[in-house]
Amino acid sequence: MSELITVFAASGRQGSATVSALLASGCPVRAVVRDPRKAAALRLADQGADVVPGSFDDKDAVGRALHGATGLYLYQPGFVSSQATPGTGPNDELRRGRAIIDAAVRAGVGHIVYSSALSADRPDTSPLLHPKTELEQYLRGTRVPATILRPVGFMENYLGAFRGLRPDGVLVSTTPPNVVEQLIAVADIGSFAACAFTDPEGWVGREMEIAGDELTTPQIAGYIAAATGKAVRYQQISLDEVRASNPQRAAALARMFDNADWPTADLVKCRAANPALVGFGTWLGTPHVAEALSIYLSGAADEHGPSVTA
Repeated sequence: MSELITVFAASGRQGSATVSALLASGCPVRAVVRDPRKAAALRLADQGADVVPGSFDDKDAVGRALHGATGLYLYQPGFVSSQATPGTGPNDELRRGRAIIDAAVRAGVGHIVYSSALSADRPDTSPLLHPKTELEQYLRGTRVPATILRPVGFMENYLGAFRGLRPDGVLVSTTPPNVVEQLIAVADIGSFAACAFTDPEGWVGREMEIAGDELTTPQIAGYIAAATGKAVRYQQISLDEVRASNPQRAAALARMFDNADWPTADLVKCRAANPALVGFGTWLGTPHVAEALSIYLSGAADEHGPSVTA
């Protein structure tokens, strides 16, 4: 395949993983980044990507980035809070996404792969996912050939404190010990995107929840302990404790834990579609991951966890 694929937010985790997977599949890539001089952008250029500057809000840069492209990989970081996502407001994801999709239509892009999120297609999903819900609907309305991927939680979220892993080796979580969590390595989101672009006949019109593994939180703690040689134990946080500080979050968690109809990825179908998928244990064994986790669990990393690109 030789058609040019444009990837926005290309120096981020999903973007860089997609660029790498596309280049490995033989696809030329135009990687759109805020600053081509930064290390992450330079790494993409070293891999062979055409790295160009641009932001979601620069209409002319968006148009130039899509000129001559036959494919678009679209992912945007969503709004969480003014503290957690200082560069993104509550309305930015939907506004920017629509503008990029419109620009892709004007440019004659023939295949859009949109990275959404698990449960974004449900009416009772989290309010934080509503922009993705609306962008899925907007994309369908354009009738441009498209693929929608809905990743589950990232394995990379366990590379530090984000998912409750403390430097003292305690993995604190609201998830009950019997509830299964699905996970995917960010690199495998990129490999799914590459599958879609290199096999459009099999992927155009497809909407798919994607995951690489499913484990209980105690099992996750066990895998981390085995990979690092450090003692790691699971500790559950009661929903009553969460409810005391954040009743809305507690209600959302209770609904998710109790809802047997909550969407999940079909691992059998995922592995059939992408045989190179890695499980959590295999991912922990990839270069630098276990080492970085070992450093974090030794208390030598900062409070945000190890700095690893995986």
